[in-house]
Amino acid sequence: MQQLQKQALRLRRAILANLGLFLNVFLCLLAAQLGYFIIDAQLVFLLVTGMWLGHLCLVLVIYFSKNLTFQDASLTLLQMLWVIIGLSLLMTVMQEIRPLVLMGYLLVMLFGTFRMGLKEIYAVTAFTLVCYLTSLCVIYLQRPVDIQVTQEFFIFCGFAFVLTGFVFMAMEFNYLRNNLGQRHRELKGALARISDLAIKDELTGLYNRRHLLEMLVQQRALANRSQYRFVVCYLDLDHFKKVNDQYGHPFGDRVLTAFARLIDASLREVDIGARMGGEEFVLILTDTDLNAAYGVCQRIQEKWSEQSFSGAQLPPLTLSAGIAEFNVPESVGLLLERADKLLYQAKNSGRNCIVMEQPGAQVPFNFEEA
Repeated sequence: MQQLQKQALRLRRAILANLGLFLNVFLCLLAAQLGYFIIDAQLVFLLVTGMWLGHLCLVLVIYFSKNLTFQDASLTLLQMLWVIIGLSLLMTVMQEIRPLVLMGYLLVMLFGTFRMGLKEIYAVTAFTLVCYLTSLCVIYLQRPVDIQVTQEFFIFCGFAFVLTGFVFMAMEFNYLRNNLGQRHRELKGALARISDLAIKDELTGLYNRRHLLEMLVQQRALANRSQYRFVVCYLDLDHFKKVNDQYGHPFGDRVLTAFARLIDASLREVDIGARMGGEEFVLILTDTDLNAAYGVCQRIQEKWSEQSFSGAQLPPLTLSAGIAEFNVPESVGLLLERADKLLYQAKNSGRNCIVMEQPGAQVPFNFEEA
């Protein structure tokens, strides 16, 4: 969507510039009728029409999205160079109204000042001055009487001074654009961090309790509408309070972070891992039955028992887990309550234990909680 908006903006700017060239055709024809050109009106028409059609081709390139293959997708530099060359050719066949071309140069510079970088601005400014001087030289070689050196010198100095002002203005716009771009990136990063904080646990990086409940509601809706199964695993690290008491909370945070990484590495992309609080974690295993969920918890249990931490002599690391499958159309609260009860059964059985509910267990349904 953003690319479409950018493309629409490029096309609009190119069309507006093309309309200006189209009006230039009529202005030049009027000037030709009044005798301000040294060539016939028909040749003036061919010259300015060719200038307009050439620019129209660039508009069509943008319209058909062929410009996206260019590094500068807006084709700003190409449009400017084409018009500058056309204006310079026009100036060589003009007489008294040659200074009007300088206004055209300035309009072209204004067209690109807000879009190009400093290097491009410097290059276009130098190119414009060279084209202007070249046109004056051609006129002087062909019609010396039309050039008053002193007058043209002052006009050129004034024109160069104005172009220098455009360059300084472009420098300021470029600074502001870069500054705004940096602020935009910082704001975007801050919003991303805020979004993460809203749904993720700050310590472990897993989802937090609030987001877990939201995901459970979504999973419940899917299961209620179709033949869709999911399982909730309630996990608790055994004897974690002793770890905190013996080694301190910073070390306890290391333990929790390590377990969170283990969970993250053990789940599929479609599964969800969350920290409920303290040393309690919940897994949502989508499109999974109880036996498969038991295997996932068992693998996590085995890998956790192999975990070691430098600087501490910990007892064997164990966990307890309760596994419950969603039964249509029970509530999310009831599902978590069943998994929590199974977890406490595991703890009361001596810990380091996984308790899975019996497949097909009947669950009472509370219509008020649905």
